[in-house]
Amino acid sequence: MISIGLGQLITIVMLIGVSLVCMLWFHSFWREQRREARRRRIAIQCRICGCNYAIPRRADRVTRCPACGSLNERGGLPQI
Repeated sequence: MISIGLGQLITIVMLIGVSLVCMLWFHSFWREQRREARRRRIAIQCRICGCNYAIPRRADRVTRCPACGSLNERGGLPQI
C-alpha cells in the first residue's frame, strides 16, 4: 500500500484542481478564437456607411449593403 501524508495529499488534489481549471480556460479561449475567426470570415463592413453585416458562406463575392445599398466586395473585417 502507498503511504501518503496529509500535506502531500492536499498538494496533489490542489495540483489536479488547478490543472483542470487551466485546461478548461485554455479550451474556452481556443473555442472563442475559432468563433471570432469564423465571424470575421463571413462579415463585411460597408465602405460607404460603415455598416457591418453578415453574408452566407456561398454568397457572391460582391454583395449589396442592407443599409445604404452600395456594392461591397467580400474581404472580411480587419483585425483589431
